[in-house]
Amino acid sequence: MLRLIESRNNDVIAVEISEKVTRKDYQEIEGAFQNLVDRHGKIKVLLTLGNYSGFSMDVFLAKLDFIKKFYRYCDRIAFVSDRKWLTHIVDIEKHFIKADVKHFDPAQQDEAWSWLSEK
Repeated sequence: MLRLIESRNNDVIAVEISEKVTRKDYQEIEGAFQNLVDRHGKIKVLLTLGNYSGFSMDVFLAKLDFIKKFYRYCDRIAFVSDRKWLTHIVDIEKHFIKADVKHFDPAQQDEAWSWLSEK
């Protein structure tokens, strides 16, 4: 499930990723992303990985469509998770998107927000 959570900054969209992600989840948050892009041009994203159990191939394709549509507008992306393997995924993503991408442990959530607030 993708769920919008309260943002601390008006140019940051915050999303919690938990359980199993569906194609409908991407459709439900697309409007919020588009609204932020329309207001700010460049946006920042906080992704918090909760009890995530995966996705299917059709959801993977929906994710790729979502990425193609919105990642070009992303200035910074902060991943907050206690899963160490995510650090390697973030390192790989840095080569494919223009945004600054960084991984934070849950105890560093305030640092993630501060990093997203930097100009």
